[in-house]
Amino acid sequence: MDDTTPGPSPISPSVREVDDEVRAKLTGQDVATIAEQAERAFATIGVRLTGEQLADYADSVSTGKAFAIEHPTE
Repeated sequence: MDDTTPGPSPISPSVREVDDEVRAKLTGQDVATIAEQAERAFATIGVRLTGEQLADYADSVSTGKAFAIEHPTE
């Protein structure tokens, strides 16, 4: 990368940062609430999860389990 190629914005949160925030606020809540709020949170950084990914992610947050977000649509 040369000096004219823009890199990632240092201000923009990463997927990991949004995941950490969602988990801090929503772990243990019902899956529907988590899915709705997580979808909005990830959208703020331009990331869209598929319906299946969102359902699996919400379930993992609800139960406190790990979940790897793979190939999000940006």
